[in-house]
Amino acid sequence: MIPPIPLWAITNHVPAGVMESVGEAGEKTVSSLAALTGSLADVNRQLRERHTLDGDPLNLQDSILLPLEPLPSGVSWDVEALLALASAAGVVALAVKLPNDDGALPPNVKRLAERLGLAVLAVHSTWQFGTAAQDLLSGAAHRQGLLISRVAAECRNPYGSLGHLLQRLGVALGHPVTLVDPSGQLISAESSDLEPATPPNDTKAAMTEVLASVHREQENSPRLRVVLGPALDREQAAIRAALEVAAIAVSELLSRQRLERERDARHRIALLGQLIDHAGDVSPSFRAKALELGWTLDGYHMAFRVITREPVDLVARKPDLDHALQREKIQAATVEQSDGWTGWISFPSKPGPAEVSRVSSALRRAQRELAASVSTQFGVGRMQAQPEGIVRSLEEANDAARIAGARENSGYFVHVDRLDMAQLLLIWTRTDTFRPAARELLAPLLKAGPELLQTLTTFLDCESSLTETAAILNVHRNTVSDRIRRIQSLIAINLEDPEARLALQLACRSLLMDKPE
Repeated sequence: MIPPIPLWAITNHVPAGVMESVGEAGEKTVSSLAALTGSLADVNRQLRERHTLDGDPLNLQDSILLPLEPLPSGVSWDVEALLALASAAGVVALAVKLPNDDGALPPNVKRLAERLGLAVLAVHSTWQFGTAAQDLLSGAAHRQGLLISRVAAECRNPYGSLGHLLQRLGVALGHPVTLVDPSGQLISAESSDLEPATPPNDTKAAMTEVLASVHREQENSPRLRVVLGPALDREQAAIRAALEVAAIAVSELLSRQRLERERDARHRIALLGQLIDHAGDVSPSFRAKALELGWTLDGYHMAFRVITREPVDLVARKPDLDHALQREKIQAATVEQSDGWTGWISFPSKPGPAEVSRVSSALRRAQRELAASVSTQFGVGRMQAQPEGIVRSLEEANDAARIAGARENSGYFVHVDRLDMAQLLLIWTRTDTFRPAARELLAPLLKAGPELLQTLTTFLDCESSLTETAAILNVHRNTVSDRIRRIQSLIAINLEDPEARLALQLACRSLLMDKPE
């Protein structure tokens, strides 16, 4: 005999597909499912006589009754008779398919069900509901074997990506499957029509999380996760066992993807090394290899260098860099390095100053977006022509990235186009003549507090961009705007005047360098 299970375990079981229910599940339990064929009149006759159409005895005590034919449309006395006969036969819940399939039970059915204390479930598919309910009623061993076989079948099918595999596993298990890191942060998921079940109010049960480690030998392995509503222990155990099988396929996929990324990284690094070693003098065979990678060698190029400010898995994090660039509509060739990444942006013809400035700002925004996963210092080279220009711009970008490590006020971002002039002028600001003048000019800001001098320095380094200044200082844009207005009132200088801005920038730099260590 099958031991009874709570009614809520079936109504909350996602594959059952219940659309609407009347009557509280409460502590009700069920131990069988009775599916009756024939018209509504045939079903009612079977209930009255307690025999099936084939003459077999019909015991409906503590059961779910499932008429296989849809209910007739409109108000019908036969429907009310069905509820009364089912209740008298000891039926716990009645599962019916509605003729209009909209999930809304008729008002007369709701009223009578509540009066009889009978749970009525509107189901989308009688076959789907009956199969899912019987899975739960038939016991843990059958359920576990069924889920494992479904998962194994999906893992044998070809899958092109991690997201596709997770989606197929979700279909097999009847619950969405996601990949999370050890802290529970989402790594990957695939949207599907399956949604995590919402626990009924009367159960007051918490959501249950089932996890399976992908790489069992690794302490900080990512994990597969399934979130369940109220579920029987044996249902959780069945899903946990099936998830362990799924983890093997996910581990194999991630390991294969890792090997492919490392192989591709070695190829890119070797090809870039050849370009640098030959100072941009490329052969036809090199051009063919570069074309396979999507690299552009001719035209004009602006290189950038990214140095990570913390230890990271550079191969695994490269997609983060590429995605940040793509979101800023930057098409770039990127290559892993020992301490970060390098890359360049190509143009068919020489861009003007406005376009160069736009790209530089886009790179700065990409750096800020990348900061969500890894902190970096960013250097950008000047525009250079032809393959040899890539090498020259890369060298400049590398130098700029090293300098950026000491430029906190600029957000650890340096563009060589703006560096050379500043370096030449800063030599002059170190003279005994300039420093007293700078201190006198900025004295009102020094008296007001350090945040005004820092804000002005960053604002000028960011070419008067309130948004970029706010991002670097980690304050609201309106805060920067208020500080700039206050600065202008204190020093009475028009920040719209290019010469005034240059003088202030040099004065700020002079005072910052003059600070005692």
